[in-house]
Amino acid sequence: MSLQKHGLSIIGAYLVALIGNLLIFQILPVGRLSLGLATVISVLAMIAASFSERQLVIANAIEEPGVAAPQQRVFWGLIGIVGVLVAQLVGSWLETFLFKIPQTSSLIHQQLSSMATNPWYFLVIGLAIPVLEELTYRKVLFGNLVNVTGIFGGALITSLLFALTQPGGHWLSATLVGLVLAYDYRHTGAVSTAIIARLGSLWVVWLYYLAHTL
Repeated sequence: MSLQKHGLSIIGAYLVALIGNLLIFQILPVGRLSLGLATVISVLAMIAASFSERQLVIANAIEEPGVAAPQQRVFWGLIGIVGVLVAQLVGSWLETFLFKIPQTSSLIHQQLSSMATNPWYFLVIGLAIPVLEELTYRKVLFGNLVNVTGIFGGALITSLLFALTQPGGHWLSATLVGLVLAYDYRHTGAVSTAIIARLGSLWVVWLYYLAHTL
Protein backbone atom coordinates (compact mmCIF):
# COMPACT_ATOMS: atom_id res chain seq x y z
CA MET A 1 0.00 0.00 0.00
CA SER A 2 1.37 3.45 -0.93
CA LEU A 3 1.79 6.21 1.63
CA GLN A 4 -0.99 8.19 -0.05
CA LYS A 5 -3.52 5.36 0.00
CA HIS A 6 -2.46 4.46 3.52
CA GLY A 7 -3.02 8.02 4.71
CA LEU A 8 -6.37 8.39 2.99
CA SER A 9 -7.67 5.09 4.37
CA ILE A 10 -6.76 6.02 7.95
CA ILE A 11 -8.15 9.55 7.67
CA GLY A 12 -11.30 8.11 6.07
CA ALA A 13 -11.81 5.68 8.96
CA TYR A 14 -11.31 8.49 11.47
CA LEU A 15 -13.85 10.73 9.69
CA VAL A 16 -16.39 7.90 9.54
CA ALA A 17 -16.15 7.50 13.33
CA LEU A 18 -16.14 11.25 14.01
CA ILE A 19 -19.02 12.19 11.70
CA GLY A 20 -20.93 9.00 12.50
CA ASN A 21 -20.89 9.78 16.21
CA LEU A 22 -21.97 13.39 15.61
CA LEU A 23 -24.91 12.28 13.47
CA ILE A 24 -26.00 9.61 15.93
CA PHE A 25 -26.16 12.04 18.85
CA GLN A 26 -27.92 14.63 16.69
CA ILE A 27 -30.64 12.17 15.70
CA LEU A 28 -31.00 10.07 18.85
CA PRO A 29 -31.05 11.07 22.52
CA VAL A 30 -28.09 9.97 24.59
CA GLY A 31 -28.93 6.51 25.89
CA ARG A 32 -28.02 2.86 25.58
CA LEU A 33 -29.06 2.69 21.91
CA SER A 34 -27.16 5.76 20.69
CA LEU A 35 -24.10 4.91 22.76
CA GLY A 36 -24.22 1.34 21.45
CA LEU A 37 -24.41 2.47 17.82
CA ALA A 38 -21.52 4.88 18.37
CA THR A 39 -19.51 2.03 19.85
CA VAL A 40 -20.08 -0.25 16.86
CA ILE A 41 -19.16 2.44 14.32
CA SER A 42 -16.07 3.59 16.22
CA VAL A 43 -14.69 0.11 16.86
CA LEU A 44 -15.20 -0.94 13.23
CA ALA A 45 -13.43 2.25 12.09
CA MET A 46 -10.53 1.54 14.44
CA ILE A 47 -10.23 -2.03 13.14
CA ALA A 48 -10.22 -0.77 9.54
CA ALA A 49 -7.55 1.84 10.31
CA SER A 50 -5.43 -0.69 12.20
CA PHE A 51 -5.67 -3.13 9.30
CA SER A 52 -4.56 -0.39 6.92
CA GLU A 53 -1.67 0.41 9.25
CA ARG A 54 -0.46 -3.18 9.13
CA GLN A 55 -0.49 -3.18 5.32
CA LEU A 56 1.97 -0.29 5.04
CA VAL A 57 5.55 -1.32 4.28
CA ILE A 58 6.90 2.14 3.41
CA ALA A 59 8.23 4.20 6.31
CA ASN A 60 7.31 7.88 6.57
CA ALA A 61 9.81 10.61 7.44
CA ILE A 62 9.50 10.00 11.19
CA GLU A 63 10.07 6.26 10.92
CA GLU A 64 12.83 6.28 8.28
CA PRO A 65 15.68 6.74 10.82
CA GLY A 66 14.53 3.55 12.58
CA VAL A 67 12.01 2.31 15.10
CA ALA A 68 12.89 1.75 18.75
CA ALA A 69 12.77 -1.70 20.34
CA PRO A 70 9.46 -2.74 21.96
CA GLN A 71 10.84 -2.24 25.48
CA GLN A 72 11.87 1.33 24.63
CA ARG A 73 8.48 2.05 23.09
CA VAL A 74 6.71 0.96 26.28
CA PHE A 75 9.17 2.88 28.47
CA TRP A 76 8.76 6.13 26.54
CA GLY A 77 5.02 5.54 26.37
CA LEU A 78 4.92 5.46 30.17
CA ILE A 79 7.09 8.57 30.32
CA GLY A 80 4.68 10.11 27.85
CA ILE A 81 1.76 9.52 30.23
CA VAL A 82 3.46 11.81 32.74
CA GLY A 83 4.25 14.29 29.98
CA VAL A 84 0.63 14.45 28.82
CA LEU A 85 -0.67 14.93 32.37
CA VAL A 86 1.83 17.74 32.98
CA ALA A 87 0.87 19.35 29.65
CA GLN A 88 -2.80 19.24 30.64
CA LEU A 89 -2.09 20.83 34.03
CA VAL A 90 0.14 23.56 32.58
CA GLY A 91 -2.31 24.21 29.75
CA SER A 92 -5.26 24.49 32.13
CA TRP A 93 -3.34 26.93 34.32
CA LEU A 94 -2.35 29.07 31.32
CA GLU A 95 -5.92 29.08 29.99
CA THR A 96 -7.17 30.31 33.34
CA PHE A 97 -4.40 32.88 33.80
CA LEU A 98 -4.28 34.26 30.25
CA PHE A 99 -7.79 33.79 28.89
CA LYS A 100 -9.92 33.43 32.05
CA ILE A 101 -11.14 30.02 30.85
CA PRO A 102 -12.33 28.21 33.99
CA GLN A 103 -10.91 24.81 34.81
CA THR A 104 -13.79 22.36 34.69
CA SER A 105 -14.30 18.64 35.00
CA SER A 106 -17.72 18.61 33.32
CA LEU A 107 -16.41 16.76 30.26
CA ILE A 108 -14.91 14.03 32.43
CA HIS A 109 -18.15 13.67 34.39
CA GLN A 110 -20.06 13.47 31.10
CA GLN A 111 -17.73 10.74 29.84
CA LEU A 112 -18.04 8.75 33.05
CA SER A 113 -21.82 9.19 33.02
CA SER A 114 -22.01 7.88 29.43
CA MET A 115 -19.95 4.82 30.37
CA ALA A 116 -22.22 4.23 33.35
CA THR A 117 -25.22 4.26 31.00
CA ASN A 118 -23.54 1.87 28.54
CA PRO A 119 -20.21 0.37 29.73
CA TRP A 120 -19.36 -0.62 26.14
CA TYR A 121 -19.01 3.09 25.35
CA PHE A 122 -15.61 2.86 27.02
CA LEU A 123 -14.41 1.27 23.77
CA VAL A 124 -15.23 4.54 21.99
CA ILE A 125 -13.72 7.24 24.20
CA GLY A 126 -11.20 5.03 25.98
CA LEU A 127 -9.81 3.18 22.97
CA ALA A 128 -11.17 3.62 19.43
CA ILE A 129 -11.26 7.43 19.07
CA PRO A 130 -7.88 8.04 20.76
CA VAL A 131 -6.24 5.34 18.59
CA LEU A 132 -7.82 6.78 15.44
CA GLU A 133 -6.67 10.27 16.40
CA GLU A 134 -3.08 9.17 16.99
CA LEU A 135 -2.96 7.30 13.70
CA THR A 136 -4.44 10.33 11.91
CA TYR A 137 -2.68 13.29 13.53
CA ARG A 138 0.65 11.75 14.47
CA LYS A 139 1.23 8.88 12.00
CA VAL A 140 -0.34 10.33 8.85
CA LEU A 141 -0.35 14.12 9.16
CA PHE A 142 2.74 14.73 11.31
CA GLY A 143 4.64 11.87 9.68
CA ASN A 144 4.17 13.37 6.24
CA LEU A 145 4.17 17.10 7.00
CA VAL A 146 7.73 17.07 8.38
CA ASN A 147 9.09 16.82 4.84
CA VAL A 148 7.53 20.22 4.10
CA THR A 149 7.50 22.08 7.43
CA GLY A 150 10.25 20.44 9.45
CA ILE A 151 9.82 18.66 12.78
CA PHE A 152 8.62 21.60 14.89
CA GLY A 153 6.39 23.05 12.18
CA GLY A 154 4.74 19.69 11.55
CA ALA A 155 4.28 19.06 15.26
CA LEU A 156 2.73 22.49 15.84
CA ILE A 157 0.38 22.38 12.85
CA THR A 158 -0.91 18.89 13.62
CA SER A 159 -1.23 19.70 17.33
CA LEU A 160 -3.37 22.74 16.51
CA LEU A 161 -5.54 20.68 14.18
CA PHE A 162 -5.83 18.02 16.88
CA ALA A 163 -6.85 20.67 19.43
CA LEU A 164 -9.63 21.98 17.19
CA THR A 165 -11.36 18.59 17.26
CA GLN A 166 -11.21 18.14 21.02
CA PRO A 167 -14.38 18.82 23.04
CA GLY A 168 -14.48 21.30 25.87
CA GLY A 169 -12.82 24.31 24.20
CA HIS A 170 -9.47 23.85 25.95
CA TRP A 171 -7.46 24.35 22.78
CA LEU A 172 -4.23 25.43 24.50
CA SER A 173 -4.13 22.35 26.72
CA ALA A 174 -4.90 20.11 23.77
CA THR A 175 -2.17 21.75 21.67
CA LEU A 176 0.42 21.14 24.39
CA VAL A 177 -0.73 17.54 24.68
CA GLY A 178 -0.38 17.18 20.91
CA LEU A 179 3.21 18.45 21.08
CA VAL A 180 4.07 15.92 23.78
CA LEU A 181 2.57 13.09 21.72
CA ALA A 182 4.43 14.26 18.61
CA TYR A 183 7.68 14.18 20.60
CA ASP A 184 6.93 10.64 21.77
CA TYR A 185 6.35 9.51 18.21
CA ARG A 186 9.44 11.31 16.91
CA HIS A 187 11.65 9.97 19.70
CA THR A 188 10.88 6.30 19.11
CA GLY A 189 9.69 6.28 15.50
CA ALA A 190 6.68 4.23 16.64
CA VAL A 191 3.16 5.63 16.85
CA SER A 192 2.42 2.96 19.47
CA THR A 193 4.41 5.09 21.93
CA ALA A 194 2.06 8.02 21.45
CA ILE A 195 -0.94 5.68 21.72
CA ILE A 196 0.32 4.31 25.06
CA ALA A 197 0.82 7.85 26.38
CA ARG A 198 -2.59 8.99 25.17
CA LEU A 199 -4.58 6.05 26.50
CA GLY A 200 -2.65 5.82 29.75
CA SER A 201 -3.10 9.50 30.62
CA LEU A 202 -6.82 9.31 29.83
CA TRP A 203 -7.33 6.26 32.02
CA VAL A 204 -5.32 7.82 34.88
CA VAL A 205 -7.57 10.90 34.85
CA TRP A 206 -10.70 8.75 34.92
CA LEU A 207 -9.37 6.64 37.79
CA TYR A 208 -8.45 9.77 39.70
CA TYR A 209 -11.96 11.23 39.36
CA LEU A 210 -13.58 7.91 40.20
CA ALA A 211 -11.43 7.59 43.33
CA HIS A 212 -12.49 11.05 44.47
CA THR A 213 -16.20 10.71 43.71
CA LEU A 214 -17.02 7.22 44.97
